[in-house]
Amino acid sequence: MRSRDSEQESALVAPRVRFGTALRDLRKATGMRQRDLAATLGWSVSKVSMVERGERPADEEFVREADAALQADGQLVSAWQEASEHAARWPTWLAQWVEIERAAHTLRTWQPLIVPGLLQTEDYARAIFSGKPGITADMVEANVAARMERQHVLDREDGPMIWAVLDEGVLTRPIGSRAVMAGQMARLATLTGHPRVTVQILLQDSWLTTGLQGAFVLANGQSIPDMAYIESVTMSQITADPGRVMETRSRYDMIHGDAQPRRASLNLIRETERQWK
Repeated sequence: MRSRDSEQESALVAPRVRFGTALRDLRKATGMRQRDLAATLGWSVSKVSMVERGERPADEEFVREADAALQADGQLVSAWQEASEHAARWPTWLAQWVEIERAAHTLRTWQPLIVPGLLQTEDYARAIFSGKPGITADMVEANVAARMERQHVLDREDGPMIWAVLDEGVLTRPIGSRAVMAGQMARLATLTGHPRVTVQILLQDSWLTTGLQGAFVLANGQSIPDMAYIESVTMSQITADPGRVMETRSRYDMIHGDAQPRRASLNLIRETERQWK
Protein backbone atom coordinates (compact mmCIF):
# COMPACT_ATOMS: atom_id res chain seq x y z
CA MET A 1 0.00 0.00 0.00
CA ARG A 2 1.32 3.44 -0.91
CA SER A 3 1.94 5.91 1.92
CA ARG A 4 0.19 9.26 2.06
CA ASP A 5 3.54 10.96 1.46
CA SER A 6 4.08 8.99 -1.75
CA GLU A 7 0.54 9.77 -2.87
CA GLN A 8 1.16 13.46 -2.34
CA GLU A 9 4.36 13.19 -4.34
CA SER A 10 2.26 11.83 -7.21
CA ALA A 11 0.56 15.22 -7.38
CA LEU A 12 2.73 16.30 -10.28
CA VAL A 13 1.60 19.88 -10.48
CA ALA A 14 3.49 22.19 -8.12
CA PRO A 15 4.93 25.72 -8.37
CA ARG A 16 8.22 24.39 -9.69
CA VAL A 17 6.37 22.70 -12.58
CA ARG A 18 5.30 26.09 -13.83
CA PHE A 19 8.92 27.25 -13.75
CA GLY A 20 10.05 24.06 -15.49
CA THR A 21 7.53 24.68 -18.26
CA ALA A 22 8.81 28.24 -18.69
CA LEU A 23 12.38 26.97 -18.92
CA ARG A 24 11.47 24.35 -21.50
CA ASP A 25 9.48 26.82 -23.64
CA LEU A 26 12.31 29.37 -23.63
CA ARG A 27 14.86 26.70 -24.49
CA LYS A 28 12.82 25.39 -27.41
CA ALA A 29 12.24 28.93 -28.68
CA THR A 30 16.01 29.31 -29.08
CA GLY A 31 16.33 25.97 -30.85
CA MET A 32 18.48 24.53 -28.06
CA ARG A 33 18.34 20.90 -27.04
CA GLN A 34 18.62 19.90 -23.40
CA ARG A 35 22.15 18.68 -23.92
CA ASP A 36 23.09 21.98 -25.59
CA LEU A 37 21.83 23.98 -22.62
CA ALA A 38 23.48 21.58 -20.18
CA ALA A 39 26.83 21.93 -21.97
CA THR A 40 26.55 25.72 -22.02
CA LEU A 41 25.80 25.86 -18.30
CA GLY A 42 28.23 23.15 -17.26
CA TRP A 43 25.40 21.19 -15.66
CA SER A 44 24.34 17.61 -16.32
CA VAL A 45 21.63 16.83 -18.86
CA SER A 46 19.73 14.95 -16.15
CA LYS A 47 19.55 18.08 -13.98
CA VAL A 48 18.19 20.20 -16.83
CA SER A 49 15.67 17.47 -17.64
CA MET A 50 14.53 17.09 -14.02
CA VAL A 51 14.14 20.85 -13.57
CA GLU A 52 12.05 21.09 -16.74
CA ARG A 53 9.78 18.27 -15.55
CA GLY A 54 9.37 19.91 -12.13
CA GLU A 55 10.98 16.94 -10.40
CA ARG A 56 13.81 19.03 -8.97
CA PRO A 57 13.75 22.64 -7.73
CA ALA A 58 16.09 25.08 -9.44
CA ASP A 59 18.49 27.15 -7.37
CA GLU A 60 19.19 30.83 -8.08
CA GLU A 61 22.61 30.19 -9.64
CA PHE A 62 21.15 27.77 -12.16
CA VAL A 63 18.29 30.15 -12.98
CA ARG A 64 20.46 33.18 -13.61
CA GLU A 65 22.93 31.25 -15.74
CA ALA A 66 20.12 29.70 -17.77
CA ASP A 67 18.44 33.10 -18.21
CA ALA A 68 21.70 34.49 -19.62
CA ALA A 69 22.34 31.47 -21.85
CA LEU A 70 18.83 31.67 -23.33
CA GLN A 71 18.98 35.47 -23.62
CA ALA A 72 15.68 35.62 -21.74
CA ASP A 73 16.18 39.18 -20.47
CA GLY A 74 15.12 38.25 -16.94
CA GLN A 75 11.98 36.30 -17.92
CA LEU A 76 13.30 33.10 -16.41
CA VAL A 77 14.40 34.85 -13.23
CA SER A 78 10.94 36.41 -12.85
CA ALA A 79 9.25 33.03 -13.39
CA TRP A 80 11.47 31.44 -10.75
CA GLN A 81 10.85 34.23 -8.24
CA GLU A 82 7.10 33.99 -8.78
CA ALA A 83 7.16 30.22 -8.31
CA SER A 84 9.27 30.54 -5.16
CA GLU A 85 6.99 33.17 -3.64
CA HIS A 86 3.94 31.09 -4.50
CA ALA A 87 5.43 27.97 -2.91
CA ALA A 88 6.24 29.84 0.29
CA ARG A 89 2.73 31.22 0.68
CA TRP A 90 1.04 27.92 1.50
CA PRO A 91 1.98 24.53 2.95
CA THR A 92 3.42 22.19 0.32
CA TRP A 93 0.23 20.15 -0.07
CA LEU A 94 -1.93 23.27 -0.42
CA ALA A 95 0.46 24.89 -2.89
CA GLN A 96 0.14 21.72 -4.97
CA TRP A 97 -3.64 21.87 -4.84
CA VAL A 98 -3.75 25.57 -5.81
CA GLU A 99 -1.72 24.74 -8.89
CA ILE A 100 -4.05 21.84 -9.65
CA GLU A 101 -7.08 24.16 -9.39
CA ARG A 102 -5.48 26.53 -11.86
CA ALA A 103 -4.62 23.76 -14.32
CA ALA A 104 -7.94 21.90 -14.05
CA HIS A 105 -10.66 21.92 -16.68
CA THR A 106 -13.27 20.59 -14.24
CA LEU A 107 -13.55 20.55 -10.44
CA ARG A 108 -16.23 18.41 -8.80
CA THR A 109 -16.66 18.80 -5.07
CA TRP A 110 -18.78 17.42 -2.27
CA GLN A 111 -19.06 19.32 1.01
CA PRO A 112 -21.11 17.92 3.91
CA LEU A 113 -20.14 20.57 6.50
CA ILE A 114 -19.16 23.96 5.07
CA VAL A 115 -19.28 25.97 1.87
CA PRO A 116 -16.31 25.05 -0.40
CA GLY A 117 -13.38 27.45 -0.16
CA LEU A 118 -13.67 28.68 -3.76
CA LEU A 119 -17.27 29.77 -3.09
CA GLN A 120 -16.85 31.33 0.36
CA THR A 121 -17.30 35.00 1.21
CA GLU A 122 -14.49 36.77 3.02
CA ASP A 123 -16.51 36.98 6.26
CA TYR A 124 -17.49 33.31 6.12
CA ALA A 125 -13.86 32.28 5.51
CA ARG A 126 -12.72 34.46 8.40
CA ALA A 127 -15.20 32.79 10.73
CA ILE A 128 -14.02 29.34 9.61
CA PHE A 129 -10.33 30.10 10.11
CA SER A 130 -10.98 31.76 13.48
CA GLY A 131 -12.16 28.43 14.87
CA LYS A 132 -8.71 26.83 14.66
CA PRO A 133 -7.23 26.41 18.18
CA GLY A 134 -4.29 28.72 18.88
CA ILE A 135 -4.56 30.73 15.68
CA THR A 136 -3.69 34.44 15.86
CA ALA A 137 -5.55 37.32 14.26
CA ASP A 138 -2.67 37.89 11.83
CA MET A 139 -2.69 34.23 10.82
CA VAL A 140 -6.45 34.38 10.25
CA GLU A 141 -6.12 37.40 7.97
CA ALA A 142 -3.26 35.78 6.05
CA ASN A 143 -5.35 32.66 5.51
CA VAL A 144 -8.36 34.71 4.41
CA ALA A 145 -6.22 36.68 1.94
CA ALA A 146 -4.81 33.45 0.49
CA ARG A 147 -8.31 32.00 0.10
CA MET A 148 -9.58 35.12 -1.65
CA GLU A 149 -6.58 34.97 -3.98
CA ARG A 150 -7.42 31.38 -4.88
CA GLN A 151 -10.87 32.52 -5.97
CA HIS A 152 -9.37 34.54 -8.85
CA VAL A 153 -9.53 31.29 -10.80
CA LEU A 154 -13.29 31.98 -11.13
CA ASP A 155 -12.58 35.22 -12.99
CA ARG A 156 -10.44 33.68 -15.71
CA GLU A 157 -12.04 33.17 -19.11
CA ASP A 158 -10.41 29.75 -19.27
CA GLY A 159 -11.17 28.90 -15.64
CA PRO A 160 -12.45 25.46 -14.62
CA MET A 161 -16.03 24.25 -14.63
CA ILE A 162 -17.07 23.85 -10.98
CA TRP A 163 -19.74 21.37 -9.91
CA ALA A 164 -20.40 21.72 -6.18
CA VAL A 165 -22.80 19.54 -4.22
CA LEU A 166 -23.53 20.74 -0.66
CA ASP A 167 -25.39 18.96 2.09
CA GLU A 168 -28.55 20.86 3.09
CA GLY A 169 -27.08 21.25 6.58
CA VAL A 170 -24.39 23.55 5.14
CA LEU A 171 -27.11 26.15 4.49
CA THR A 172 -28.47 26.07 8.03
CA ARG A 173 -25.33 25.52 10.13
CA PRO A 174 -24.53 28.84 11.92
CA ILE A 175 -21.10 30.17 10.97
CA GLY A 176 -19.99 33.58 12.26
CA SER A 177 -23.34 35.32 12.59
CA ARG A 178 -26.74 35.59 10.94
CA ALA A 179 -25.39 38.41 8.76
CA VAL A 180 -22.41 36.27 7.72
CA MET A 181 -24.73 33.41 6.80
CA ALA A 182 -27.10 35.67 4.87
CA GLY A 183 -24.14 37.09 2.94
CA GLN A 184 -22.86 33.61 2.17
CA MET A 185 -26.25 32.47 0.91
CA ALA A 186 -26.43 35.56 -1.31
CA ARG A 187 -22.99 34.68 -2.67
CA LEU A 188 -24.09 31.13 -3.49
CA ALA A 189 -27.24 32.42 -5.19
CA THR A 190 -25.16 34.81 -7.29
CA LEU A 191 -22.71 32.09 -8.25
CA THR A 192 -25.51 29.92 -9.63
CA GLY A 193 -25.65 32.47 -12.45
CA HIS A 194 -21.94 32.06 -13.21
CA PRO A 195 -21.46 30.31 -16.57
CA ARG A 196 -18.99 27.80 -15.12
CA VAL A 197 -20.41 27.20 -11.62
CA THR A 198 -23.18 24.79 -10.67
CA VAL A 199 -24.32 24.52 -7.05
CA GLN A 200 -26.66 21.70 -6.02
CA ILE A 201 -28.06 20.74 -2.63
CA LEU A 202 -28.41 17.24 -1.23
CA LEU A 203 -31.47 17.22 1.01
CA GLN A 204 -31.09 15.84 4.51
CA ASP A 205 -34.03 13.48 4.01
CA SER A 206 -32.30 11.79 1.07
CA TRP A 207 -31.14 9.04 3.46
CA LEU A 208 -27.90 8.80 1.48
CA THR A 209 -24.87 7.75 3.56
CA THR A 210 -22.27 7.83 0.77
CA GLY A 211 -21.02 11.30 1.66
CA LEU A 212 -20.67 10.79 5.40
CA GLN A 213 -16.98 9.89 5.08
CA GLY A 214 -16.08 13.53 4.45
CA ALA A 215 -15.48 16.24 1.86
CA PHE A 216 -13.49 15.80 -1.33
CA VAL A 217 -12.70 17.44 -4.66
CA LEU A 218 -12.04 15.77 -8.00
CA ALA A 219 -9.91 17.54 -10.60
CA ASN A 220 -9.20 16.74 -14.21
CA GLY A 221 -7.59 18.61 -17.08
CA GLN A 222 -5.45 18.18 -20.16
CA SER A 223 -2.14 18.97 -18.43
CA ILE A 224 -2.74 17.01 -15.21
CA PRO A 225 -3.68 13.44 -14.31
CA ASP A 226 -7.09 12.82 -12.77
CA MET A 227 -6.67 13.74 -9.12
CA ALA A 228 -8.57 13.84 -5.84
CA TYR A 229 -8.20 16.04 -2.78
CA ILE A 230 -9.63 14.20 0.23
CA GLU A 231 -10.31 16.30 3.31
CA SER A 232 -9.98 15.36 6.95
CA VAL A 233 -9.66 17.34 10.16
CA THR A 234 -6.05 16.38 10.85
CA MET A 235 -4.51 15.43 7.48
CA SER A 236 -5.92 16.30 4.07
CA GLN A 237 -4.29 14.52 1.16
CA ILE A 238 -3.89 14.78 -2.59
CA THR A 239 -3.73 11.62 -4.64
CA ALA A 240 -3.43 10.67 -8.30
CA ASP A 241 -3.66 6.96 -7.48
CA PRO A 242 -6.14 5.61 -10.09
CA GLY A 243 -7.91 3.36 -7.59
CA ARG A 244 -8.43 6.11 -5.02
CA VAL A 245 -9.56 8.57 -7.69
CA MET A 246 -12.03 6.07 -9.16
CA GLU A 247 -13.45 5.30 -5.72
CA THR A 248 -13.90 9.01 -5.00
CA ARG A 249 -15.51 9.59 -8.40
CA SER A 250 -18.00 6.80 -7.72
CA ARG A 251 -18.92 8.46 -4.42
CA TYR A 252 -19.41 11.78 -6.18
CA ASP A 253 -21.63 10.22 -8.86
CA MET A 254 -23.91 8.69 -6.22
CA ILE A 255 -24.18 11.96 -4.28
CA HIS A 256 -24.71 14.05 -7.40
CA GLY A 257 -27.40 11.66 -8.60
CA ASP A 258 -29.48 12.25 -5.46
CA ALA A 259 -28.89 16.03 -5.29
CA GLN A 260 -31.60 18.55 -6.13
CA PRO A 261 -31.58 20.02 -9.66
CA ARG A 262 -29.95 23.40 -10.16
CA ARG A 263 -33.14 25.49 -10.10
CA ALA A 264 -34.61 23.71 -7.07
CA SER A 265 -31.27 24.15 -5.30
CA LEU A 266 -31.26 27.88 -6.08
CA ASN A 267 -34.77 28.26 -4.68
CA LEU A 268 -33.69 26.51 -1.47
CA ILE A 269 -30.61 28.75 -1.16
CA ARG A 270 -32.69 31.90 -1.62
CA GLU A 271 -35.27 30.73 0.92
CA THR A 272 -32.49 30.00 3.42
CA GLU A 273 -31.03 33.46 2.78
CA ARG A 274 -34.37 35.05 3.67
CA GLN A 275 -34.49 33.01 6.88
CA TRP A 276 -31.01 34.14 7.90
CA LYS A 277 -31.95 37.75 7.27
